[in-house]
This record gives sequence, C-alpha cells and structure tokens, in this order.
Amino acid sequence: MKPLNRRLLIEINKEETHQGAFFVPEEEKVEEFVTAKVLSCAADCSQDYTGKNVVLHSFGVDLGGGRVIKNTFIGENHLICTE
Repeated sequence: MKPLNRRLLIEINKEETHQGAFFVPEEEKVEEFVTAKVLSCAADCSQDYTGKNVVLHSFGVDLGGGRVIKNTFIGENHLICTE
C-alpha cells in the first residue's frame, strides 16, 4: 500500500513492559510519544524517510486498511525526530 498526501506507512515498535515501583493499570497508560520504522512514504513528503526509525506523537496515528490488512499511517507533520 502506497501512502499519499504527506503520509507515512509505519510499523510501531513494540516495547517490552518494564516492572516499575508503581502499578499503573493498562487503561491508564497513555504514551505521548512512540517509536516506529517507516515502511513507505508519500511522494510529496519533504524527504524520503523509508527504512528510518522515527519518533512521533502518538495522537496522530491513523489505523487504516481493510478487514484483514491493518496498516498504520502518520502524517509527516507529526514526526518529532528521525535517525
């Protein structure tokens, strides 16, 4: 699937859960930032981010695709930094 309109197709990196000193229920945890690997980017993006790891705002993540295939898209303007 090829993203359009300054969007990136990403794969969000799954982080291991760490045991901390405090218990916070899963429903209460809200990650402000997530890391991901860019699988493909639209032709009109400012640069080609394909294959790079990025940090982005978690609120900008769009889940798209059909009933079987699930894709994760992010707008280029939600990127914080890249490698």
